[in-house]
Amino acid sequence: PPVSGLPAWAQETAAQRLDALPAVAAMVKELPASLTVQTVHGDLASPNLLLHGQRVAALIDFRPPAPRSPAWELGRIALDPRTVLAEPDWPTGLAEAIAAYRAANPALPADELLALPRIAAGYLACSEYPLSEAADDPAAVTPELEAYGHNRQAAMAELCERLPEAEEVLHDLLH
Repeated sequence: PPVSGLPAWAQETAAQRLDALPAVAAMVKELPASLTVQTVHGDLASPNLLLHGQRVAALIDFRPPAPRSPAWELGRIALDPRTVLAEPDWPTGLAEAIAAYRAANPALPADELLALPRIAAGYLACSEYPLSEAADDPAAVTPELEAYGHNRQAAMAELCERLPEAEEVLHDLLH
């Protein structure tokens, strides 16, 4: 028997996401026609960072970097579900993060930076993790993984709901 409520919740959530795919497709249709591609880490998240004080001392992971959009990786970093759910003013924090990124990396086009909230919301809407874990290995489901799944779903809903606000804050910053 399942060790948690995640399997049933994951199945229900996956069905809801399938029903929402036309809305997600319409949302990502507004992305730039093409996105810059370069080699990026692909899983830049706090568990993969070793800190020394306030500075990143090392970046770790077991998978090699791959060609992807830096806007995708930036969206995953700046709009991490923990940030979106813990910070009511996350659109302002997003603008601050993008301003700092742009100061150090001015080559990424403004329209790609403006698309970050849309990219992050689309990624969360289409990602099967951790919903798939409940089906692939129910015994491996931990309370932390279950909480993470619920948080990702809640963050996706928050991103979609506040997408116009986030894009307006970025538009003001970038134009």
